[in-house]
Amino acid sequence: MTPVRLVVSGWLAMTSALLAIPLFLLSLRLAGVEDLVARAMEAGLMVVGTALFVYLTITLRRLLHSRYAFHDTDNAIALLIKANVVLTTVGVVGLAVPSLASSVGLFTIICLLPLGIFQAYFGLRLMRLPDEQHALFRSYCYLNLATGLCLALVITAPLALLLGAITDVMLGTIFFQHGQRAKGHIPDTV
Repeated sequence: MTPVRLVVSGWLAMTSALLAIPLFLLSLRLAGVEDLVARAMEAGLMVVGTALFVYLTITLRRLLHSRYAFHDTDNAIALLIKANVVLTTVGVVGLAVPSLASSVGLFTIICLLPLGIFQAYFGLRLMRLPDEQHALFRSYCYLNLATGLCLALVITAPLALLLGAITDVMLGTIFFQHGQRAKGHIPDTV
């Protein structure tokens, strides 16, 4: 895991955090608009958001492997990636075929439960990380648990969006710290 990749991932996580809520609001504003350009923009936002999620999640998995030889989250990460890709694909199909929009919306709401369970499962598995020196990972675990529970309860999904943005800030900070360690600027014990 190179310092450059960690720092770039840190900036991407921070960008994801800053854009999550405005992009969600824009997506709500574009929802139901018949304009082809608006639907294309919404589909583009969905694809970019999912690509960013996949990149950051894979980078976290690689960091856990290379730095801690930790593989307990691999299945949870695979589930999260698959679920997000499926939801994005279905969402884009719903935008491309307007007659399916209500069915896609219902499917998405139903999928919040398993997605929330996968997110909480990821947080629980990450708690097995043996290195007690990194308090940020512990907080990151708890935020993933809370985000997962909010998604699973469906009605609190908007709160999950806010928690997800905070989680992205923490992930960015984790990447920045590990990037500095990889450069040798701060010792491992900090």
